[in-house]
Amino acid sequence: MRYRNLFGLLALAALAILTVVSQADALTGLKTFKEVVISIQVTPSPAPVGWLAPKKATLPDPFAQNVQIASSGSAWDVAPGAPVMIAQSSAQPTPVPVQFVAKPDPNAAFLRVIPHPPAAGFYSLPYGTTVLPCAFEIFTYYTNSYKLQDWGYNTTKNGGANSGTFPIENYPTVSFMSWAVPDFSPTFTPYWNQGPGGETTWVGAVKQSQQHCIDLTVVVPNAQPAGSFTATIQYNLYVTLP
Repeated sequence: MRYRNLFGLLALAALAILTVVSQADALTGLKTFKEVVISIQVTPSPAPVGWLAPKKATLPDPFAQNVQIASSGSAWDVAPGAPVMIAQSSAQPTPVPVQFVAKPDPNAAFLRVIPHPPAAGFYSLPYGTTVLPCAFEIFTYYTNSYKLQDWGYNTTKNGGANSGTFPIENYPTVSFMSWAVPDFSPTFTPYWNQGPGGETTWVGAVKQSQQHCIDLTVVVPNAQPAGSFTATIQYNLYVTLP
């Protein structure tokens, strides 16, 4: 009788474990994803630059006498009355009209990005730390419970021409770009740069729609050369499978 009770308890324990695993695995269905691209222009180095005025005595006088001027050797480069060739435009083929049909995003009802780009189309950042309030907003909704995850794209974990570059960098180097959702917390978190998976931005209940601002901070170290850079962040919407 004891063995029967023991087997029964073991069976219940195994069933409970399977149930927990099943519930944990239920939140792994990727419904859709969106990418956000942030363009950055780093201004020149903050190191002081000294301008020295040259000594006037060492500079040649451009108006000095007896200066030879390069010449074609004749009085006229083009003799008066000589025939002049005029370029003629050639006939161009008639352009073929191309029609583009924009199709609506079928997943926009579940995940979409509301950008707030600067007027120039990129952020001009000095050296040091810069806060970009509400750089963009994200909307999420689903009929089941869900979670939103983010990760810094284009690191060496998944390749790309700019793999491992500023500002996302590549693990174990910490990303120079961080995010915060001020509706939840003012704390900034460096973007995950270890490849797909990422970290949870927020979670949602059944049929919960929400839209929140994403604040960014970008740290430009003094050793970073000036230039143009891009950061690509991917947001994944994972939903509870029915």
